[in-house]
Amino acid sequence: MVKRALWITCGPRGNAGDALLHEVTRALFDGLVELDFRHVSDAAYLRRGDKRTDNVIIGPGGLFVQTNSSRHLHAKLAKQWDEFERKTFFLWSTGVLQQPTEDEAAAVRRVTSRARRIVVRATKEAELLRKIGPVTDPEWAPCASLFTDRLLDVPNRTRDVVVVNLDGFLFTAENAATHPLRRFARHANAQGLEVRSMVNASGDFNPWLLDLFPPIEIDAARFKAALDPSLPGPEFHRRFNEALAAHPSYGARYTDCRFAFGKRLHGWLPFLAFDKPAAFVGMQARRGMPRDYFGDDTFLCAVPRRNPMSQAQLDATADGMIAKLDEFVAHEDVLAARVAERREELWVQLQGQARALADALV
Repeated sequence: MVKRALWITCGPRGNAGDALLHEVTRALFDGLVELDFRHVSDAAYLRRGDKRTDNVIIGPGGLFVQTNSSRHLHAKLAKQWDEFERKTFFLWSTGVLQQPTEDEAAAVRRVTSRARRIVVRATKEAELLRKIGPVTDPEWAPCASLFTDRLLDVPNRTRDVVVVNLDGFLFTAENAATHPLRRFARHANAQGLEVRSMVNASGDFNPWLLDLFPPIEIDAARFKAALDPSLPGPEFHRRFNEALAAHPSYGARYTDCRFAFGKRLHGWLPFLAFDKPAAFVGMQARRGMPRDYFGDDTFLCAVPRRNPMSQAQLDATADGMIAKLDEFVAHEDVLAARVAERREELWVQLQGQARALADALV
């Protein structure tokens, strides 16, 4: 008999990467677990009239420690803790990139101490969880987004495009005209490649970035109303969420290209689901993930990342991305084959871990 679990995660709201995660996770557990979804920002997770369940799955996504979502999560759990205290917790592929604050440490520990199984998507996350306190030994599993192609049955298409998912703060009115990443764009163009931008959430764009790297084709018309720099934050989120809700395919956003560079986890990893060489250019805490998944730093582009960036740092970013693009172009077929082979191994592993979590439910 298929067991049932309350499933608390980010869902298709506010971040296109979380929207993809929601879909691939539901598909991964289809037939294994009956998932009763709650968005992490819902007013209450347990509601009158709900069908009873003794299992609570938290994740995937960055909703457990030091994020806006984690503040929602622990506050909502606290409000109904008399009921949650008797339940069995599971953490699935949830991001933990730093130690909890003093204010949230106790809330984090009371979940980890009750967790029957903790599955993380980066070895760095396992290290951090072990430092938090009483915890079931975390195990590493690949993020389900690495299998977007098969979980969502998305066809692979290829166009002469490089997709970039970058920080808006890299571009300002002062540096836009002579920005070093214009060299990257010209270098890509000289090899017959167009450069497009992937916007997954606020912080991924501003008018100067989009002027140089327009949105990917599948998003351009759909996100146009949201990507208006004059909008106040709440109105951006309203329009962006409307566009997400109407989007025809979160998975197809990662096709129609040959290469990618991403600063967000899901501005990088799902491109590899289609065997497209892609480089992570994001936060230091995630820079071990290419090695976790593929054994070395081939799919890492370790460029500077801070706010603000100096001219020298912007030049180093452009130089690093140009060098990595040249590497990808020169070895494209070999890298694609390597990714495909490794994904086959990881797919077997992930399926086994999903079944093991389902078996562990009470």
